[in-house]
Amino acid sequence: MTELKRLNKFISETGFCSRREADKYIEQGRVTVNGELPEMGVKVAQSDVVLVDGKPLKAPPKRVYIAYNKPVGITCTT
Repeated sequence: MTELKRLNKFISETGFCSRREADKYIEQGRVTVNGELPEMGVKVAQSDVVLVDGKPLKAPPKRVYIAYNKPVGITCTT
């Protein structure tokens, strides 16, 4: 099953802009989903083609997890 997300969240997760800015782009008619103008609140899947000003969005950045170890002799308490 494919995960559906609201369009503004989908756009913001690519790093293009914030969700509020994405709402403005959608209202201005600058966003298309599979070649059609979407309505506010529409949900999209990862397989949908989302364009902003006719240009495709970049893929969401991959997450990187970094683990740090504190030096011996350092105490971390609250």
